[in-house]
Amino acid sequence: MAGWLDDRDLPIETAFDGDPAPGLEGMPRMDVAPVETQVPSLVDQAVRGPVVLTRNGAEAFVLLPLDIYRRLWVAAPRPPVIEPEPDPKRRKRRG
Repeated sequence: MAGWLDDRDLPIETAFDGDPAPGLEGMPRMDVAPVETQVPSLVDQAVRGPVVLTRNGAEAFVLLPLDIYRRLWVAAPRPPVIEPEPDPKRRKRRG
């Protein structure tokens, strides 16, 4: 088939030596260089802001620049932290 490479793709590695953004720890990493080579306008647009990718005519993915992702991560609501009940031995008695 035209356009297909005969060599096999390498698996996406999850190891990352850098400092990952919060929420992205342990996520797979992929070098964008092959994508940029094939579709440079996609990467150029993604650098400027979010890009919605469609699949089979429906919205499927969003490419976000890391700075926008970090703002979303900080703004996302978090579940409340439930403090443990105080130790009954340490209760102060009123009186």
